[in-house]
Amino acid sequence: MAPVKGSVHWLLVAILFWEVLELLRNSGPSTFVGRPIGLFELLLVALAPILITLGFVRLFIAVIDSGYGSLNAYMLTSNPWAWVFWTGLALTLAGHGEHTGAHLLNQAVPEVVRHGDFGVMAQFFDEALGHWLLGIGLFAMSSVILVLGQGSAHRVFGGEQMLLVGGSLVTYGAGILYIGVEGRMLGPAIVAAVGLVAVGMRRLSTWDVDQDPVSLLILPGTALAGLVLIVWGLIVGGQPTWPW
Repeated sequence: MAPVKGSVHWLLVAILFWEVLELLRNSGPSTFVGRPIGLFELLLVALAPILITLGFVRLFIAVIDSGYGSLNAYMLTSNPWAWVFWTGLALTLAGHGEHTGAHLLNQAVPEVVRHGDFGVMAQFFDEALGHWLLGIGLFAMSSVILVLGQGSAHRVFGGEQMLLVGGSLVTYGAGILYIGVEGRMLGPAIVAAVGLVAVGMRRLSTWDVDQDPVSLLILPGTALAGLVLIVWGLIVGGQPTWPW
């Protein structure tokens, strides 16, 4: 079975790839080999969900194998933690599909249609329902991985430690900030950040968390994003918006 540390690195790369495609889809060509969809949009729709699924499932299996010493049908399908994980994965994929599909449709229709009833519905699926499903799904999977995976891998030090901290900031940190600000879900994003930090700190001491690969994958970015959202929300007195 894949070791936990290797699975953590795989998941970091998958989430980074997803985020890069989200940034590039509006700057790339509008068509690809004659099709009415851009290259980055096509990769976002077709390839990103596969990599994200493989990344989370690989890590889920790795932490079960490391923590319990064996894999069986009960641990993978019938264990209560397994139910939470698979439900979270389904919600994440559904939210991604809602978000990307509605975004593509909303950008393809004429301006007059976009501001009509169809546009309102597409915007709801894109910005509201899609973000809710994504957030709930990622929170559920991350909570399961924290509960099952903390202490299941060898400690990391030095450069690898800093690499995981940086990866957490640009993945979990950036994702929670995006949901809280661009997704206009300040309260839920803060609650999710506080919840993940509480789950992550329930078992290991601060010193152990600082050297645990699973903890370093999730907690640094989550904690910083939650703190930034709290301070930013207090400064503006409500829902913050991007300054550009």
